Amino acid sequence: VYTLSEKHNFRASFQNGFRFPALFEALSFVNNGNVRRVGGLSYINDGLGYLENSYTLASVNAFNAAYNKDRDPSLPPKTVDPAAALKNRALLEVTALNPTRPERINSFEAGYKSVLLGNKLILDIDAYLNEYDGFLGQVEVAVPTSGKINTDAGVTDMVADNRSKQTRYRVYTNAKNKYRNYGSSLGVTWIAYKKFTIGGNVNFNDIVSNKTTDVFITGFNTPKWVTNLSFGNREVVKNIGFNVVWKWQDAFFWESPLANGRVSAYSTIDAQVSFRLPKLKTTIKAGGANILNNRYIQYAGGPTIGALYYAAITVDGILK
Repeated sequence: VYTLSEKHNFRASFQNGFRFPALFEALSFVNNGNVRRVGGLSYINDGLGYLENSYTLASVNAFNAAYNKDRDPSLPPKTVDPAAALKNRALLEVTALNPTRPERINSFEAGYKSVLLGNKLILDIDAYLNEYDGFLGQVEVAVPTSGKINTDAGVTDMVADNRSKQTRYRVYTNAKNKYRNYGSSLGVTWIAYKKFTIGGNVNFNDIVSNKTTDVFITGFNTPKWVTNLSFGNREVVKNIGFNVVWKWQDAFFWESPLANGRVSAYSTIDAQVSFRLPKLKTTIKAGGANILNNRYIQYAGGPTIGALYYAAITVDGILK
């Protein structure tokens, strides 16, 4: 941190962190019937082969789409056509997973903060860059039971009509690529007149696209633009204050094992009024979030959110 002329403050930082797989991510073995949810540690994999002897489900689906086009139509239903299967074997992608390891992050940040115009204007600018190594997630894979991957028997096991010869696993594992996301924010607060305050901030976030696909969808799930604007006064008249905040966020595409889908842009208005009763050492607050009841969702497959209204009474300092 470097301070120039008392009013101009510059900062820069580097942080390194890591996250161990949770117990379920590392040690789970849950048989859900068609798909088994398993941890990524090597000894959970012993005898099962989902780390080294499996195909990604996405490639199995692509393989079956091509197989169905090439299958001999004269064959009886549910009869496997080995020739059509082996013709499209190149579409099957070997998963080749490593045992799960901790997820790591390197984070770089730089910023500037200043108080200007006789302490009436506060300015705060920030920028960051994060690099994730070993990002943790889930991938669904198929293990052949008649033969090893890349053998003829292992390929024909992947035909949908041979579903009984596949064992499906949903594996907690690390992404193979490194991921970088970056962003910036600008915050401004202005004491406009007496105790009236106008403030706002705008945030930008994005992720760097990788040239190669990964074993699972990482799900950045962050809108590019988020902003809010506030107007308030701690004491507009004696012992009475208020604050109003308008929030808006951009549309974005949500990706997760549960659901994928577009989350529409939305805006909300929050408001609060407070009443101080000094003789009773009491403050009464009433307000609401999304007071106009603008219905919105925050993620694909999630609930619709409406308004929340509240009232609170705080008694402070009664033991003095």
